[in-house]
Amino acid sequence: MSVSKILVVDDEKNIVELLRINLERFGYEVISAYTGMEAITLISLEKPDLILLDIMLPDSDGIKICSMIRSNERTMNIPIIMVSAKSEEEDKIEGLRAGADDYITKPFSVKEIDARIQSVLRRSNKGNLDIDQPEVLGNNDLVINKEKYEVLKGQNKIDLTLSEFKLLSKIFENPNKVYTREELIDVISSDKEKADIRTIDVHIRNIRKKIESENDEFIETVRGIGYRVK
Repeated sequence: MSVSKILVVDDEKNIVELLRINLERFGYEVISAYTGMEAITLISLEKPDLILLDIMLPDSDGIKICSMIRSNERTMNIPIIMVSAKSEEEDKIEGLRAGADDYITKPFSVKEIDARIQSVLRRSNKGNLDIDQPEVLGNNDLVINKEKYEVLKGQNKIDLTLSEFKLLSKIFENPNKVYTREELIDVISSDKEKADIRTIDVHIRNIRKKIESENDEFIETVRGIGYRVK
């Protein structure tokens, strides 16, 4: 069984060391970076399976680094968990909009970090797919390939974050079903009690911007309940 490689990006050496010791104890391989640009270099060289990314970095904030990772075709699918002392709702939403798959606030417990990592990795292309689900979902205009983690609209490839891909796939698994926000939050979160249901709306808005146009609508909002295929 291969070992997952985690890149920890934080300018506080004591936090990096704390995470390194505990994550190695949990069985991960850990590499570290103390600046945003150092992280970008390491990502290209080391190809980590997941990134723990602090927002407050000395040379650039984590939001910009996250956007850079998502805009690069070679790194865009690497799962990102943002770690920050910023705990306001707007801070979390900003992180999710930038492409983060999860957001953890400081101070945190190492057990919570491990649980979040396991959850995100299960949903990454390193994790296990639901083998009873069809490989390809969608309709004539939108194709969702679960094995390749690829979405095509016509001949155009749509770039989605891991969380966006999982949500879109879930909604298309059963086009006749209305999925509640509570059901959808379980798709992307390991801790339902701490997850903010409203983050689902943020993800859905991002998905719509990427796959829909004035004449093409794929997701329908069911007021007061959730979402389904239109």
